[in-house]
Amino acid sequence: MLDGSALKSVRKNAGISQTDMAKKLDCDRRTIINYEQGVCEPKASQLFRWLSACKVDLKPLAAQVRNIKESLFLLFTLGVLSPNEVSFLYIGILTVCALHGIVRSKKETTHAVLIIASLYTLEYILIDYYYEFLLWCFNSKLLIAILYYSFQVAFSVSAYYIFYSRAKRCLSPLKEATKPTVYFFEKTLSNIYVYLAIITTLHLIDFYIDEKYNYTFLSVFYTHYENLIYIGMSLVICTLTAMVTSHEKELKTVKQQL
Repeated sequence: MLDGSALKSVRKNAGISQTDMAKKLDCDRRTIINYEQGVCEPKASQLFRWLSACKVDLKPLAAQVRNIKESLFLLFTLGVLSPNEVSFLYIGILTVCALHGIVRSKKETTHAVLIIASLYTLEYILIDYYYEFLLWCFNSKLLIAILYYSFQVAFSVSAYYIFYSRAKRCLSPLKEATKPTVYFFEKTLSNIYVYLAIITTLHLIDFYIDEKYNYTFLSVFYTHYENLIYIGMSLVICTLTAMVTSHEKELKTVKQQL
């Protein structure tokens, strides 16, 4: 979902006043102000009417929804692979997306893939060394677990802030030519990393209360932790695939106009 500042930016770029937008959405101007100030969020139908009124191409956004179905197939595939095989498959798909961005000179896709791949590879390489370091420094199983999972959360939070700042830059007046769909994809990636950070945090909380108080009411996050992480990885791939598809459609449209 686009936030209030994004809605306001899209409306202004389209040259539509708040009063005119209220007429197009069949509501009052106060509602438009509330949407743009983040007081409340528009329903999905209102959001699509807003974007349509601003002449925003909705096909890439629809592709994002369709690609979620494809991510489910990928999720089932990941479930039968070992963690190392999943990592190699993940990096392989990221490499394909990066090559597409390079060949098509799509810097947004290329940069996004490089950020994701760099953070994932760095975490993948360092995590085992970090775990061995914790075992060498501490004897407390609980303390080791807290530091170990906090290390993973730190990477997800870092990725969130990187993509969040990139999304905000898309709304800069200096980048008025940037399509709202670019903002949508960058914001989606930041939200996926919020999801990953929450899942890891809940897993850590579950481990803590189980170890400390022998409570297991959050055991679902321990039992299905790996699959929940795979969902996040699948959504990342889904979003990148949507970015690639969106760019290909843009190129096709340009060729047809020539």
